[in-house]
Amino acid sequence: MSDPKFGSYYTFDDASQDEQQAQEERPQLKNRLGRFLRSRYALLAIAFLLAGVMIFYNTAALQLTGVSAAPVSETSGVSRQQVIPANRGDIVDAAGIPLAYSRSVNVLYLTYASLPDLQLNAMLLDLAEFLQAHNVTFEPELADYFQLDHSACSHAEGDGDDCGLPIFMKDDKEITYWQTDSNLYALKQPKAGQAESALNDAVKLNPDIFFDWLRYKYAIEDPEADGQMYTKTEAMQIINLRYLLTKNNWTFINGRPVELVRGIPDEVVSIITEQNYRFRGVMTGLDSERVYTDDARHLSHVIGYTGRISASQYEELKSLGYAPDAITGQAGVEASAERYLAGRSGTKPYNIWSIAGEDGTFFSELSGSDPIPGANVRLTIDLNLQKTANRVLEEVIEEIRSSPRNANLGDADAGAVVMLDVRTGKILAMASYPSYNPSDFIDQATDEEARARVVDYLTNNQQKAMWNRTMMEIYAPGSTFKPVTAIAGLETGAITPNNNVINDPGRITIDNWPFRCLEYPSRGHGNLTLKRAMATSCNVYFYQLGVRTGIDSIDKYGKMLGLGERTGIDLPGEAKGYRSSRETKKLLRANPVDQTWFPADTAQSAIGQFDNSFSILQLARFTASLATGNLVTPYVIDSVTRNDGTIVQADHQEPEPIDLKESTLQAVRESMIAVAHDKEGTAYSYFKDYPVKVAAKTGTAETGFEDVSSSNGLFIAYAPADNPEVAIAQIVEKGAWGSNTIGITKALLDEYFGFGVKTDHDLVILPGVN
Repeated sequence: MSDPKFGSYYTFDDASQDEQQAQEERPQLKNRLGRFLRSRYALLAIAFLLAGVMIFYNTAALQLTGVSAAPVSETSGVSRQQVIPANRGDIVDAAGIPLAYSRSVNVLYLTYASLPDLQLNAMLLDLAEFLQAHNVTFEPELADYFQLDHSACSHAEGDGDDCGLPIFMKDDKEITYWQTDSNLYALKQPKAGQAESALNDAVKLNPDIFFDWLRYKYAIEDPEADGQMYTKTEAMQIINLRYLLTKNNWTFINGRPVELVRGIPDEVVSIITEQNYRFRGVMTGLDSERVYTDDARHLSHVIGYTGRISASQYEELKSLGYAPDAITGQAGVEASAERYLAGRSGTKPYNIWSIAGEDGTFFSELSGSDPIPGANVRLTIDLNLQKTANRVLEEVIEEIRSSPRNANLGDADAGAVVMLDVRTGKILAMASYPSYNPSDFIDQATDEEARARVVDYLTNNQQKAMWNRTMMEIYAPGSTFKPVTAIAGLETGAITPNNNVINDPGRITIDNWPFRCLEYPSRGHGNLTLKRAMATSCNVYFYQLGVRTGIDSIDKYGKMLGLGERTGIDLPGEAKGYRSSRETKKLLRANPVDQTWFPADTAQSAIGQFDNSFSILQLARFTASLATGNLVTPYVIDSVTRNDGTIVQADHQEPEPIDLKESTLQAVRESMIAVAHDKEGTAYSYFKDYPVKVAAKTGTAETGFEDVSSSNGLFIAYAPADNPEVAIAQIVEKGAWGSNTIGITKALLDEYFGFGVKTDHDLVILPGVN
């Protein structure tokens, strides 16, 4: 009996037996394979295999990015993907009047066609001369650093002798930095004692030598040849285009089109398309370009403008598919509604005539994906009111500055005004002066004057034309704050609607600080009711009322009325501001000695001074809350709709009731009506015969620089006083007195109610009126 552990599981077959078995099996395998190949199944399998390969190849070619397509362009890579930008959505005013829209523009591109230098140079010169013959001009980027100067020539450029002289357009330091840029020419600093040469890779500060180096680099000329192939002018035309390709080298060699010039006529597009064999690697396409109407300049701070995406924007938006060179909203509604206005780009294959010529593979340009245009935004802004606001704001500023009767030092130079619907928060007009023209940001690429204006917009820190003063700047409110003090006093019982008399003797002392009446410093107004104190804007009355009420209560009700708080408007860059309070005093002062709160601080805060600083938009919202008892959320975007009419967004926050007694609101409203309609009222001269009853308050705010400049003039109002519809808040920086600015509000109310806009805003000066 054999041992189990030596059985077949633990022994190996003899190798000779394996070979014999394999030889016996081979004929059978050959026979089976031959029968299969002769069968119809083999033919079907081969057909399916070939079809699959073809489908895979074509699909892959369509999906190839430029990076993948470029290496095979000499044989079959004449089709690549092109991004088709989507049209940005339109922006219209409340009545549907266009303010911003997008239009299609013809663009000429250079693409990689694997042309050797000699052929590429010849084609580029042909293209340059062709464009020149058809009056298509482009600004060569190289011209910022290097040009051919023809000023010494006795004839026009390109005629007669080739007399242009190479010159640098910047100093040696900038030229050296430019030539050594690793992403451009990457020349090296010359070694000690090394002479400049057109045949080495060292920096060249001699323009003639640099010109020769460029001609050799781009194989325009051969340094060892006896003669020259091109004139200097022809060589420069080629160099200008080669420089563009060098600057965009990575984009170019990876198959992405490099833009040469935009706005070319349709007939030029047709010729280039028909003669693609002549202009190899040249293609045309359509791009989307933003256009601002003439009316857009009247509300530039609301609309904003578009521009190249910034680094921070790209980091935020790249996950949404934005490209590093995308055009995005940079301010105003263009920025806040970016997600609606920006459409979705499409992709299409494009074909070029490469050196493969007719042997290349061409793909249908009907495939790919179409761009989806952005949604359209309708604003709440009434263009007629907005134009009135802009016009009258500038007129009143000029009148204040030039009038000898207004107590102004001739320095009024800026201002802002907001008009809103008190029932909804809808902004009807929002003007800030100085302003800017959003078209300049589009035109700066081709218009030197527009470019200069853009530089001034962005760098002039005195005028701050880009600054929307209605919501980005904060100001002391002056006496326009007095309704807050009145509400706090009424709500806390410091005064009542029926018992609110306080004596103004002319001069008082609070916490050892002297205070006086501006209008009658020697005798004062005597006993004043809240209504008469508001009408005359008596500081002494409100100093005392503020101290009786206490700063904590004034701060509380100021917050309830939306002051020192962001309004939530649908525009970027809103400032928060400050309310005078114990906490704010500590926040704004580093020295502990200066952080103690005093009764005199309360007195100053009660009339809108000390640390009180609010935006004009907050004052407009606050004014609306006095009119209705509700706090609204201001907005400028009324609705957003797609091209097919589908509403994307049209909801807005409902007004929030303020927890105030109706008797309190009624007492304050009556006092504000007295400002406009009682003979002692600071706005009486403007509204004494006005067809609509107006509630208002003037305000003069000290800036702390009254020894060298005028105080700010402010004004708030709502109307009709008995059935409120609109509220207005405004400021003229260095306007001297609040009463100086009332013409702005009156013109807006005239336009709103249809009384006819007045062009005469003669100032009615009441000395000491604030």
